[in-house]
Amino acid sequence: MNPNVIRAIFRRNFNSYFSNPTGYVFICVYVLLSSFAAFWPNEFFNDNLANLDQLNHYLPYILLVFIPAITMSVWAEERRQGTDELLLTIPAGDLDVVLGKYLSTVAIYSVALIFSAFCNLAILSWLGNPDKGLFFGTYFGYWLVGLAMLAIGMVASFLTGNLTVGFVLGAMFNAPLAFAENADVIMPGHLAMEVKSWSLEEQFRDFGRGVISLSGVIYFIALVVAMLYLCMVLIGRRHWQGGRDGQSMGGHYLIRALALIVAAVGITMTFHHFDTRVDVTSERLSSLSSQTKKLIRELDPKLPVKVDAYISPEVPESYVQTRLDLVSALREFGALGGNKVDVTIHPTEPLSEEADQAEQQFGITGQQVTSRSRGAISREQLFLGVAFTSGLKKVVVPFFDRGIPVEYELVRSICTVSQQDRKKVGVLATDAKLYGGMNFQTFSQTPNEVLISELEKQYEVVQVNADSPIEEELDVLLAAQPSSLTPEQMKNFVAAVKRGVPTAIFEDPFPAMRLDVPGTSQPKRPPQQNPFGGSPPPQPKGKISELWTLLGVDFMGSKVVWQRYNPIPKLQAVATPEWVFIDSAASDKPVFDADDPISSRLQLLLFLYPGSVTKLNASELKFEELVMTGDQTGTVDVNEIIQQSMFGQPGGLNPRRRFIPSRQYYTLAARISGALKKEEELMSDAAAEPAEDKAEEEKPANAEQDGAEAEDAEEQGAVEKNGEKKDAEEKAPPKEKDINVVLVCDIDMLFSEFFNLRAQGADPDRDFDLNFDNVTFVLNTLDELAGDERFLEIRKRRPRHRVLSRIETLTKEARQDAINKTQRFITEYDEATAKAQKEFQDKIDTIQKDNKSADPIELLQRVEMAREAGQRRLQAETDRLQKQRDRETTRIERELNLKISRVQDWYKMWAVLLPPIPPLLVGLGVYFNRRAREREGVSKARLR
Repeated sequence: MNPNVIRAIFRRNFNSYFSNPTGYVFICVYVLLSSFAAFWPNEFFNDNLANLDQLNHYLPYILLVFIPAITMSVWAEERRQGTDELLLTIPAGDLDVVLGKYLSTVAIYSVALIFSAFCNLAILSWLGNPDKGLFFGTYFGYWLVGLAMLAIGMVASFLTGNLTVGFVLGAMFNAPLAFAENADVIMPGHLAMEVKSWSLEEQFRDFGRGVISLSGVIYFIALVVAMLYLCMVLIGRRHWQGGRDGQSMGGHYLIRALALIVAAVGITMTFHHFDTRVDVTSERLSSLSSQTKKLIRELDPKLPVKVDAYISPEVPESYVQTRLDLVSALREFGALGGNKVDVTIHPTEPLSEEADQAEQQFGITGQQVTSRSRGAISREQLFLGVAFTSGLKKVVVPFFDRGIPVEYELVRSICTVSQQDRKKVGVLATDAKLYGGMNFQTFSQTPNEVLISELEKQYEVVQVNADSPIEEELDVLLAAQPSSLTPEQMKNFVAAVKRGVPTAIFEDPFPAMRLDVPGTSQPKRPPQQNPFGGSPPPQPKGKISELWTLLGVDFMGSKVVWQRYNPIPKLQAVATPEWVFIDSAASDKPVFDADDPISSRLQLLLFLYPGSVTKLNASELKFEELVMTGDQTGTVDVNEIIQQSMFGQPGGLNPRRRFIPSRQYYTLAARISGALKKEEELMSDAAAEPAEDKAEEEKPANAEQDGAEAEDAEEQGAVEKNGEKKDAEEKAPPKEKDINVVLVCDIDMLFSEFFNLRAQGADPDRDFDLNFDNVTFVLNTLDELAGDERFLEIRKRRPRHRVLSRIETLTKEARQDAINKTQRFITEYDEATAKAQKEFQDKIDTIQKDNKSADPIELLQRVEMAREAGQRRLQAETDRLQKQRDRETTRIERELNLKISRVQDWYKMWAVLLPPIPPLLVGLGVYFNRRAREREGVSKARLR
């Protein structure tokens, strides 16, 4: 290999391409097409993501036009001008010629790509804050795709001496790899999947997500090496076409070329199975956590997991990020799992073969979702379901809603279906019923709370009844509102906590979401009325103070905590001070214990009418504050929250309840752990001592017994005592463990409302988000107590996508303006309706007042006639006002949609027109500079 020859050929071809404006015209066209594909489709603004997803899809088709324009003259032009003989006679090998020409085409393509990258990055930065790592990872993938297509295009150029034919052949040779992504149009499903896996788009897909995969790099490099070798075969055919003995060696070189291609395929497949991947995105959007990687590595290869994902190719804006996260995570699981996890993604359309397969095999059906696009509201059937199978076990997630943590749900399902041992969770039966049952008032079956089904995905869940001692071996016990237990149940529950059963206690002085559940200081509610017989009276409650004494805490059960802080101003109309929001801005002190895995990395919690807990000074148990309020706080008496109706039934919220400020930092959740003091363990013995002393005092002083009888009695007592001691040793309970309890001063977060709120996630049509971490906090608590820390860190991950912030700001302002106008018209409608109603009533009152002396029957008739006539006029006026209100509301909505569309179209136009300008200016500068240099030293008489 001669570097000087390679350099000379490189400079000759590179300079010739840019020596005339044609090269710059091609670059301008390429940049224009790239910008058009990236920013012109409506999906760019509908998805609201500052990335190049649309260009990723169209790039192979754009390069089908641009790449042949570069490669068509690589050798065909040499033949046309007859300069090929000059190249073949210089002291250089065939490899030098091929490499020189190939590197020149790579440099030309790189220049075009640099212009495109600069312009597109400028546009994305103008519209939002793009992820630089994702952007450059994507363009590195574009560069590799171009390298492969350039090598293929060069093969076409070596086959002909005609530029046009060279262009056509270059496009034809590249077309199979570009269109292989659509193989399912003409091929059956399984074969189409295999063909797709070798397409340019499929091999590029990781780079489009910001993942540099070694297998992808090897694929493109192997393709380049194979095609360059084929070029060497073609350029050297003058040596062997007739053969040394007059026989052609074409078959020999054909076999060598095919062998090289087979070797390239084998190397690519090898690296695919032993892949190395690097996520270069700033937000680590396509990375799996270290804990997830560890769990996948620990899977048993003898029990492989098959993952079938049925995902819609196109989704509305509100589900774009969810689909992106789901697809990225699935691809990472497939790449990481090797032969342990086999992932297949089925693009699924309604009424398709894949949709039928999903429903028949796994019960996955399309979900109807409402979407809005450029003012048009439509309902779409969406598929975002995943099925996991391993042997005879099957786990199905029928739909990934917006708020479902994708990585956590996937890895938990994989671990569950891979037949790993499950820990046991006991759910204590209390008045806060987490399990459903028969409702005798409505004669319907009430479902379990979503928490139960959520736990059943990971644990063996059993219901625990405290009517008898809790002796079942449990990894964790969940007790919701234990203050509602009866005295006997309370005794058994406290004994279980004392025995060291890890326990999550959720106690609430005022269960706001379930008013049928008694608060801590309130009496038990009467049981449901049984239609087949009378209902028994409510049972008394056990002494919850026994539990607080054991834990060494003081629980505020007769008052609820309030706090003057609301990070979501849009909720001011419904949120009361008793809605206690907890985030880092709620206090000047840390509100979450950053060192405890339960509360670390939490961002926002909502407690509804919570209580608080403090540690007793006499307690030696460890007391860790997991969640704290700020100091803009106070208390409200539980009995003042709800106003009573005239019949003694609970009414609405009492507007005159007294908010007593305290400016204290309240503890809303705490971990209590450690060994009991020796004095506490001997409380029962200490309580028995007075009875023994009393028996000694009551012993008759003059009681004399025979010496022998006394000795026999003592001996008999000793024998009995020894026997009892021996039996006690044999029946001694196991050694008690340390107390391990998490106490949370609110039970509302256990109910389905918070789980459903999490599933809804962020809605782009809603101008505020309700991304509470309540569900994460509850599940973290149970996992930590159960000793199952596999998913703690995974559950806390929050992938954050970069959006088009400029467009978001403008559309939010337009939406808020529309909301204000709509509200104003609604207020005017209400006022006009009230005014018409008042005028109608005034007329009736006037008739009654002016005709007091009239006959009562006549007065009644007049009033009734006036009432009917007035009612008709009132109804007509109300209908007119309602139509006017609806008309104005529709007009405002239409103006809003038109305004948003105009904003998007304006940015879309400039996003397409601006990028081609820089290469055009450079081309014009080169052209005029060249013209000026050509005129140097030439007399004016010879100039035209």
